[in-house]
Amino acid sequence: MSSVTPTADPSASSTARAFYDHSTMDAFYYQIWGGSDIHIGIYPTPTTAIGTAAQLTVEKMAAQLASTDHPLTSSSRVLDLGAGYGGTARWLAKTYGCKVTCLNLSAVQNERNKARTKEAGLEDLVEVIEGSFEELPAEVLDKAPYDVVWSLDSFLHAGNLEVLVGEIEKVVVRENGRVVFTDLMAAKGAVEKQPDLMREMGERLHLRDWRTLELYKGAFEKKGFRDLGYWDGVDHFEMHYRRVGEELEKKRGELGDVDESVIEKQAVGMRNWVKATGEGCVDWGVFCFGR
Repeated sequence: MSSVTPTADPSASSTARAFYDHSTMDAFYYQIWGGSDIHIGIYPTPTTAIGTAAQLTVEKMAAQLASTDHPLTSSSRVLDLGAGYGGTARWLAKTYGCKVTCLNLSAVQNERNKARTKEAGLEDLVEVIEGSFEELPAEVLDKAPYDVVWSLDSFLHAGNLEVLVGEIEKVVVRENGRVVFTDLMAAKGAVEKQPDLMREMGERLHLRDWRTLELYKGAFEKKGFRDLGYWDGVDHFEMHYRRVGEELEKKRGELGDVDESVIEKQAVGMRNWVKATGEGCVDWGVFCFGR
């Protein structure tokens, strides 16, 4: 029986690129989320600043790597998939002295990343490449292997999970390579429990489908990765979107020339995330896999 080789879905990449390159979405993420990161944060208190919380997630991931007896060092080579504005890459480079390759779809975010990396004097350690993690460009492949593949709340945009994991498998080192990432997921049974709510949230993010904790673990284990632990951070999920919603209302009049209909859609989306969390429909946390 012949097997069918999974292929990347180019429409998923083009959809994600258009979403993040939209001027209103850039204003929303850059001004509301702090300008360095656009991922979910860890909140010690209900009033923790979004940028501070986002940084705590990065530090949690670094600690997760260290707990596997392979901490980041100055000799580590990191591939950051879906690097956004590059805040994580700059922190890793500055903190550990390691080299970080940023791969990201959005040209708008990449230009901001390059500018801030130059301002920080980290151009020798942080490189920014435009492209899709479902079809890694030659510039990324030529620098392989990487000690660590890193990602924050980006893999949900992949059109084909099997293809994504296959691309990661190509470039991470064969012995003691690590993959550490976070992502927004549906809780088990959530799509059946709240089909309208989950569909509305998925459409806001232009998702093909919802992934689950079990799907991610199964996809990586199928490629020979070992599960090195999962940190459950869903308790911070509701607080994050509540804080983003609060910040949006506070700064809504300061966003400049934006499409108000798009901003209103984001405000509704923040409320829906809070609702979905309260009803046990979402998961979020830190995955760590090894070779």
